[in-house]
Amino acid sequence: MKKALEIRIRGIVQGVGFRPFVYQLARQHRICGGGFNDTEGVLIEAEGDPADLEQFVRDLSDKAPPLSSVMSVETSDRRPAGRTDFVIEKSRSTGKRLAFYSPDVAVCDLCLSEFFDTADRRHLYPFITCINCGPRFSIVSDIPYDRGNTAMDPFPMCDACLAEYKDWTNRRFHSQPNACPVCGPRLSLVDASGAPVPVPDGRIAEKTVELLKGGKIVAIKGTGGYHLAANALNDTAVGELRRRKRRPFKPFAVMTGSIGAAERMAVVSPVERELLLSRERPIVLLKEKGELMSRLVAPGLSYQGLMLPSTPFQHNLFSIDPEMVLVMTSGNVSDEPIEYCDETALARLGRIADYFVTYNREIIGQGDDSVLYVVDVKPFFVRRSRGYVPVPFLSSESPRTILAAGGDLKNSFAIARSRYIIMSQYLGDMADPLTYAVFKKTVDHFIRIFDAEPEVIVSDLHPGYLTRGHAEDMASSGRRLIEVQHHHAHIVSVMEEHCLDGPVIGIAFDGTGYGTDGALWGSEFLIAERGSFERAAHFSYFPLPGGESAIHDVWKIGLSLLHGRFGRDYPFMERDERSAGVIEVIEKKINSPLTCSIGRIFDGVAAILSISRSVSAEAEAAQLLEETALRGKPPARPYIIPFPDSDPIVIETDELTGYVVSLMEQRASVGDIAAAFHASIVRTAVDVAKRLRERTGIGSVALSGGVFHNRILLSGMMEKLGAAGFTVYTHKAVPCNDGGIALGQVAVAKELLKKVGL
Repeated sequence: MKKALEIRIRGIVQGVGFRPFVYQLARQHRICGGGFNDTEGVLIEAEGDPADLEQFVRDLSDKAPPLSSVMSVETSDRRPAGRTDFVIEKSRSTGKRLAFYSPDVAVCDLCLSEFFDTADRRHLYPFITCINCGPRFSIVSDIPYDRGNTAMDPFPMCDACLAEYKDWTNRRFHSQPNACPVCGPRLSLVDASGAPVPVPDGRIAEKTVELLKGGKIVAIKGTGGYHLAANALNDTAVGELRRRKRRPFKPFAVMTGSIGAAERMAVVSPVERELLLSRERPIVLLKEKGELMSRLVAPGLSYQGLMLPSTPFQHNLFSIDPEMVLVMTSGNVSDEPIEYCDETALARLGRIADYFVTYNREIIGQGDDSVLYVVDVKPFFVRRSRGYVPVPFLSSESPRTILAAGGDLKNSFAIARSRYIIMSQYLGDMADPLTYAVFKKTVDHFIRIFDAEPEVIVSDLHPGYLTRGHAEDMASSGRRLIEVQHHHAHIVSVMEEHCLDGPVIGIAFDGTGYGTDGALWGSEFLIAERGSFERAAHFSYFPLPGGESAIHDVWKIGLSLLHGRFGRDYPFMERDERSAGVIEVIEKKINSPLTCSIGRIFDGVAAILSISRSVSAEAEAAQLLEETALRGKPPARPYIIPFPDSDPIVIETDELTGYVVSLMEQRASVGDIAAAFHASIVRTAVDVAKRLRERTGIGSVALSGGVFHNRILLSGMMEKLGAAGFTVYTHKAVPCNDGGIALGQVAVAKELLKKVGL
């Protein structure tokens, strides 16, 4: 006897070849009926033998396509209709919109094989793709995921492409970006004024390589925006790119053509190799081997950001010259958002790039390259964007639709609806008006495509954050506004990733976070649960002379630390009119907010050791201090910074400064002092955690905050806390910096709403 089921599948099941997969699976199991995309995911009406139906339902999850992510499969009985075949039907709208779609991913091996096949009709066609690869997030304007709701809508398929699209045996069956040279998007090469460069058809890649090897800077339109490319072996080209981009220090990412080339340039562990070759194709921070490229790529640093080609055009470039190494950095002016609109790219990047490789398809969802690093065989995000967004996080049921605005630095916001949390791509720093405009536009885009009109808005406590101002504006229309303390959000983001309710000892080390006392926190030991926290320990406060200006002029922070320990008789740093003015500002408490930030302590110690005086990028001084420490040797018995048995525990910052100065007076090498400084913070933090465990009985520690991008600190804390018997939780799916706090903001808000019965 035949049985019939209605099968509802939710998750990433659109734009990943799921309907073709269902069709082929139905034929394999002798199932009749039909399936279609709708605004909730995929719905299947299936009829067949009960045993065949049971196996069919099981295989929907177990054998799903590689780009899909099946989050739930729900079945309900229905009356058999006596259908005799299985068809893919036209997409529908249910009135509820809860569909997800795949991130942009690298071109697959099968498409690459065709791409380089001289007999194939898509030979060297730069937009070759199939159901297993290519653009998704960047081209979607709405759901359901059909060609009419993508940037491919202006490109009607030719007869050959349409035949593939309709053929269930073809891997381009219902592939929405399907195209070829006859009917699809096209590349063009123009100069900085927008004038076309005469190049024979299909020879743009060869001309681009010629320009790059000749020292030119080329803006290349990629999947989520423009890259600025230059010859990474050419000091003049890299130096000119730095000058034009106004980026004196911040490292550039580089691209090599193969994993073999990458392994010749850097130390590549098995985990790093897997990341480089993954379909997400992120930038991976790797330890360099010797000096095989311009020292201007990553000045003063031994870790290089390296990635492999992800688009057909990038593969084409390296097929022409496999030994080439290219700077491939985000196409923007320093601190501005990545350029992705053709109308503005020429105007804004024309002052940087000599030439542009562009194409006539719109980028709808912009996105930078994702960045990861590996510590103790575990991958960690610096930036979560292309390749990973908008994969949702499965969570507890949200009582309301929530928008969490995130922070003002390294912004990524989050939307929570039903059992899902969707984090946005990395957007950047809100201090730049263009980035703020992109933030607002992207918030509106996410609200529309995920049908997530927010009922609750969540923001940081900081009164000066633009994201908070936007949250307040959105809440003025009657929505509830919830404010979440910065470091509480950091710690709860780790708890959300690991499904922890708490309490935990949360250690949040970062640059700046607005505290409940109005001071700038950043060295926090919290006894944290999802809905509440207690500040259990922190470093002692010191003045930040000049406020925000000191974050760039880090010598002012060094002077503040020395003055706090030694008064006006401070050693080592200069005594001139400028320093006298800073001392006066500190003593008179003029524009000198108090902070206890570990990030600022790193800045100040880098200044005291003459490693850095002024910086052009956030964390520059801290990175150089870490690099110096990697060349040094820590003491066998690290210094424990004194702290009293108080509540809260206050770790004496002045004593740490005194320790650093004592090593300088002993004429220890700068590398050894930097290594001793790192070891002291690790040892002290572990001892404070042990003291808190004695008080509370809590044996779980969660680590978060941007300072944990420091490899020495992260590795040391994980090792020493583990050796002390703690269960240590770190981030695994979002960055430890402010790019991850929106996840924590959502989790805190959900808990608070639950407590008040909303």
